[in-house]
Amino acid sequence: MIEFRGVSKTYPGSEMPVVNDLSFEVLEGEVCVLVGPSGCGKTTSMRMVNRLIEPSEGQILIDGEPNTSMSGTQLRRKIGYAIQQIGLFPHRTIAENIGTVPGLVGWEKERIRSRTEELLDLVGLDPGAYRDRYPAELSGGQQQRVGVARAMAADPPIMLMDEPFGAVDPITRERLQDEFLHIQDNIKKTIIFVTHDIDEAIKMGDKIAILKEGGILAQYDTPESILSAPDSEFVSSFVGSDRVLKRLSLTRVGDVDLEPANGHAEGLPELSEQTSLKDALSEMIGSGVERGVVVSDGNVLGSLTLDAIRQLSGRNTK
Repeated sequence: MIEFRGVSKTYPGSEMPVVNDLSFEVLEGEVCVLVGPSGCGKTTSMRMVNRLIEPSEGQILIDGEPNTSMSGTQLRRKIGYAIQQIGLFPHRTIAENIGTVPGLVGWEKERIRSRTEELLDLVGLDPGAYRDRYPAELSGGQQQRVGVARAMAADPPIMLMDEPFGAVDPITRERLQDEFLHIQDNIKKTIIFVTHDIDEAIKMGDKIAILKEGGILAQYDTPESILSAPDSEFVSSFVGSDRVLKRLSLTRVGDVDLEPANGHAEGLPELSEQTSLKDALSEMIGSGVERGVVVSDGNVLGSLTLDAIRQLSGRNTK
């Protein structure tokens, strides 16, 4: 668990804090996303966890112990760190990049090799094809995957991710997000994730901390609660006027009660159980129909209607 207790940061020569009296808890295995406008202290807050930046006031506790209880170097070796710029060492191979922290903490070579191959598999890169390449030989999306693998290399319980998918095109970004969420389902790291994109925050976060100018916490809650009950006009404006559609993106077709297909599947859009209600709505509207058929492994499970989506979104009128 990570706990911020009244944490503030004011730089010398400035009267205004960058982060102001920040208090919240991130439970073990949760992804907490820090989001807000440019200059609101998101990255500063995250970097105070591994003491790349020291707070001016307050404490950050990790499993109940202040993060000042060990040296900054020791602390950073126990916390994974992935950034937008990736930061791979250009003169080192992919395997050497991933093995950086395990080597620093004294792992044996065979253990590092095994862990490197395991992580390359995990992020969807064939070890035989990629371990001996250099960063310049990889695409931006592939380099991002290596950056995430390197952050996980020493199996840290905590990971800090500063816009880790921000430097790639939208299609690659969405694929990396999906892959990471799939990985997180298995590894259950405690993660603080920084983004400026509220849609990414909603998709990635178990909890969202919305910060406003001056590093003030505007709201800290689940994506569903923030979308359904924003605490202030600032939060409402920040999450956008399409809150209903954003809420639909949180629910998968497989999570709702389906109606019988009644044999009328022909000509209807096919939806998988993993399709979000937002995407299902888009498919049906784009096809000019009021019903989609839900299919798994070639079997029809039932149908989803526009009326059902309206009811789930809290809007019962056409």
